[in-house]
Amino acid sequence: MKKFTMKSLKSRNNMLKIFSLIFAIFLWSYVRSEVDPERTVTFRAIPVRYENMAEIKLNNLTIISPEDAKVNVTLKGKQSNISKLKREQVIASVDLSGYYAGEYNIPIKIQVDSNNIIVNSKEPETVAFKIDENVNKKMDVEVKTTGKLEESYVLGNIKQNVEVEVLGPQSYVENIDKLVATVDVSKKNESTVISAPIIAYNKGGEVIEKITTNPESLDIEIPILKTQTVPIRLNVVGNIPSDVDENQFSIEPNSVSVKGNSAIINKITELETEAVSVNTLLTGQVGISVVLPEGISLVDKDVKFVASAYPIEINEQNIKVPFEEIKVKNLPEHYEVEYLDKDEDISLYLTPKDPLSDIVLSKEDVYASIDLNKLEEGEHKLKVDISVPETFKINEIKPEFISIKLVKKKIF
Repeated sequence: MKKFTMKSLKSRNNMLKIFSLIFAIFLWSYVRSEVDPERTVTFRAIPVRYENMAEIKLNNLTIISPEDAKVNVTLKGKQSNISKLKREQVIASVDLSGYYAGEYNIPIKIQVDSNNIIVNSKEPETVAFKIDENVNKKMDVEVKTTGKLEESYVLGNIKQNVEVEVLGPQSYVENIDKLVATVDVSKKNESTVISAPIIAYNKGGEVIEKITTNPESLDIEIPILKTQTVPIRLNVVGNIPSDVDENQFSIEPNSVSVKGNSAIINKITELETEAVSVNTLLTGQVGISVVLPEGISLVDKDVKFVASAYPIEINEQNIKVPFEEIKVKNLPEHYEVEYLDKDEDISLYLTPKDPLSDIVLSKEDVYASIDLNKLEEGEHKLKVDISVPETFKINEIKPEFISIKLVKKKIF
C-alpha cells in the first residue's frame, strides 16, 4: 500500500484548492451570465443635434437640407444596465465646423450617458448635407390686383414694378422667376393704400420658401376712379349748305365711358369733339378726336371716333357660342355641370373699336367661361364672361346669364 507523506498531502490539498477556485470562478461566470446576460436595445428616430451652427452663420452659409435628421441607434450591454437606460441618455450629433458651400456626408457621433454600454450600430451612419452661400440681389416686384371693385368704378394707374432686395441661399435666389405682391380690391369704391406680402415664384408657378425680401411687404397705393357714360357732341364749324340736312351729322360712337376723380366726373354731362369743318364732314367718314377735360380719361383708351355729314354704318358681327364650348373654371372635384335651358347658343354682338376698320373677328378668337368658385351642389345662375381681342367692342351678349346645375359625378 502506498503511503502518503505530509509533503504529498499538502501538495494534494493545494491542487484541490486551485481546482475549487477555478470551478468557483467558472460557476460564478455561468451564474452571472444567466442572471445578468448581455442584451441589445434599439432606440429609433433619435434627433441629431447640429453642432457649431454659429460657425455656419458666421461664414454667411445656410443649411439647405436636411432641416432636421434622425438616427436609429442599437446599444449593447448587460441587462442590468440596459434596463435602466433612458432615451434621453442617447445623444446623437454632427459637427458642422470646417464645412463650406457644397454637399457633404457628415458622420453621426453617438454618446451614451451610461457606463458599460457600447454602441453596437447606427443607421444611417452619416447625414447628407447640402450647404449653400447666402446672397442678396435687387429684383422688381410685380404688383397684381384681384377681386372686383364696386360697379361704376375702375382702377387708376398702379405703380407696376417696385425694386426690393432679395436675400437667401444662392440656389433659391437664382431659381426665382418673379416676385409678386397681390392686393384684393373687392367691393372698394375709393382710393386707398393696401399692404401686400411679397411672394417669390419659380418658373413653374410654385412658391419659393427660404428667401426673404427687404421690405417683406409693400404698401401699395390703389387709385380708384369713378366711371360714367356721357354723350358726345359734334363740334361743327362753318356754314352748312342749304341742301344738306344738319340732322344727319353724326359721330360714332355717340357716347363713351370716361373715368376720373368723383369730384370731377360728377360735373361731366357731355364731351365735345375737336372742331371739324362742314366741308371735311361732307367728304365722308373721317376720324376725329374727343376733347377730354383735365383729370378725365377714357375707360377704353383704344376706342376710335368717326364723324360724317351722313349716317354712319358700322359693321356689327354676330358670333354664336355653343354651350359645350364654354370653359368651366374652378369645377369642384367629383362634380360636373349640367346646363339648364340651353335651347339656343349664346349670341355675341360686337363691332371694331375703330369704326373705319373692316376687320372680321374669328370665332376661335372668342373665349367664353363661367366661374364656379365657392359654389355648392345645386342650381345657380351665372354671368358668362366673354373675352375678345382688344380691337373689338362687345355691344351685347344674349343671354348674359345662364342657369346651371352642379351635380356629383355618377359612379357606376
